[in-house]
Amino acid sequence: MPEDTLNASNPETENHHWFPFLRFKKECEAAGKEVSVNEWMRETGKLKEKIAHEESVALAAKIASEKEADATQEIEKEALKKKKEIESELNTKP
Repeated sequence: MPEDTLNASNPETENHHWFPFLRFKKECEAAGKEVSVNEWMRETGKLKEKIAHEESVALAAKIASEKEADATQEIEKEALKKKKEIESELNTKP
């Protein structure tokens, strides 16, 4: 007699198909968290490259904003220096 394949696997213990995700889903629902395939894949280490890319993008944005802030400071320093030079020239003229 053929075995019923739907009942052949225990979803609580097996690690094939979607069983691991279904266990994750059950845990999330019990904890009141939103269920997400992406979050499950992150937690199981299946999106290492994507996580590394996101971290790289965030770091690049931070470096760019720091460089922009430094450039703005330099511009302000130069403008203040020029202003002082002009004021000193005006004060020294008879």
